Amino acid sequence: MKPFQRDLGIVLLANLISKPLWLIVDNLAQNQIGHEAYGLIGALLGIGQWAIAIADWGLYAMVTREMARGIEHYPRLSGITFILKLILTIIAGIFFIGLGWILGYREKAFLWLIALILYQLALSYLQYFRAYLQGAQRFRVDAFFSAAEKVFVLLLLGASWNILSGDLYVGILVIAGGVTAVLSGLVIWREYGLPTFVSDRSDLWKAFRQMTPFALMGYATAFNERLNQILLERWVSPYANGLYWGAYRWFSAAMMYLWIVLPLFFARFAKLGRQRSPELWKTFVWGQLVSSLPIIGIAGVFLGAPKVFLWLFTHSSPSEITQMSHILQALAFALILNGLTAIYSTYLTAVGYEWVAFWLMVGASTINFIACLFLIPTGAGVGAGIGLGISYLFYGAGFIWTFKKVAPIPTPLSVLVRLVLLSILYGATLFMIGQFSEEVITLLSAGISLIFWSWVLGIFKQWKYASRHR
Repeated sequence: MKPFQRDLGIVLLANLISKPLWLIVDNLAQNQIGHEAYGLIGALLGIGQWAIAIADWGLYAMVTREMARGIEHYPRLSGITFILKLILTIIAGIFFIGLGWILGYREKAFLWLIALILYQLALSYLQYFRAYLQGAQRFRVDAFFSAAEKVFVLLLLGASWNILSGDLYVGILVIAGGVTAVLSGLVIWREYGLPTFVSDRSDLWKAFRQMTPFALMGYATAFNERLNQILLERWVSPYANGLYWGAYRWFSAAMMYLWIVLPLFFARFAKLGRQRSPELWKTFVWGQLVSSLPIIGIAGVFLGAPKVFLWLFTHSSPSEITQMSHILQALAFALILNGLTAIYSTYLTAVGYEWVAFWLMVGASTINFIACLFLIPTGAGVGAGIGLGISYLFYGAGFIWTFKKVAPIPTPLSVLVRLVLLSILYGATLFMIGQFSEEVITLLSAGISLIFWSWVLGIFKQWKYASRHR
């Protein structure tokens, strides 16, 4: 546990240096180029996110799991998966560019769509190469690449800030994504060798079938996360989606914390497998606390002081700030639900329950779409945020139930119940303080309130026990 905890700390440090700065600069970039242009970029990035799901097709999860079982799998694994990666990239690019045309994007919007799909496909290669590092438990090198792309974007934005426009912003993303992907590939090939290409169709087909459950799960997840934005942009307006993005960016930033820590737990669970052991139980409980507590802390501030996250929108009217604040408060519930249950999905997918995850997300996406049918026409961005939260409630509950049925270790319901109570008590405390105080007072109260309720509920004792080294 001790080396794993140290590596996780390094990964978090690398991302805490780069990601918050990126969030501030991205807010300033939206303020610079306007809500409408950024709303269009956000919708196009949503389509590009679906392209990532096709281009990856479960490669990330499969490569991580196989490398975790032994790096001697690399020569054959790399040969098979790299060929599949090239094929899937071409299919994804053609399909989603065509989909954009069918959806009605033309002229500049269509050119932006092509560029942003290329950007997302480059990020899918970065993710693919990082899977080798995570599977081999090379978390420190992975930490560098998890922050590198955003650092590169920041440098390019800083060099061209005075002439920043929508066109230039899109171009910067493409350049940063492409260069970082190439760099990560060179590092992997230098460390483990070039792929030994496998041309046997039966081997390729077998690998493709193994990847498919991961792929469908990833696609369903990407679809669910971006569905609200596409519907909002199409059913209401790019302007409404721009306001949603102004708030959603911070939701996405908080989720980024989970995207940083959970891949490490995925690799760890893949190594520990399905065998009942004290190490597995302590890793799971520690993962539950590590993934939940920071998310709960951030969500409480969303509820009590949402305008703190929107102060950079100097060109926005008070009405626009208020609308984005309400959207952020709606997204707080989705954030808490995902933080509480994400460790369950991470374990189950790491040890072979990908199909369960896929069908749960299909159900969640269906519920999300139905909710949006009623909520977006009346509530616009707030309705979109509530719909996303409802989908997470279904998804998380399904994973907890599945874990209880199939996991080799007891379900730590005591820890989960304490965290749910913490979410309610802490969130309600900050919300009430926010109604009667300035944002600064609410912010100062956040840390004190989180520590107080954690102490009252005995969460620190759980943390101490789970963190104890064997």
